[in-house]
Amino acid sequence: MATKRRTREQWQALVDEQAESELSVTKFCAQYDLTVSNFYLWRKKLSNDSQSLTQPDNWLAFDMPASAEKEPGAAWEIELALPGGVVLRMNRAP
Repeated sequence: MATKRRTREQWQALVDEQAESELSVTKFCAQYDLTVSNFYLWRKKLSNDSQSLTQPDNWLAFDMPASAEKEPGAAWEIELALPGGVVLRMNRAP
């Protein structure tokens, strides 16, 4: 079996087509001469890419205070709450 290189767009079309078909991944891959492991790899990669392009609902945007822009030595404090109860705190003393 010769290896055929496919573009990201071609893989996206295949993933979409399989999702719309009534075929299992195994049968779909056999029909299109794909390896199942490559299909799952690309499906995951494309799914992660599309998720990273969308901003999560719980993301909060904020503006840096104007005073921080004017004073390079100004104090600042940032707290980032991560999943699992992890909290990352960063600060800079004046």
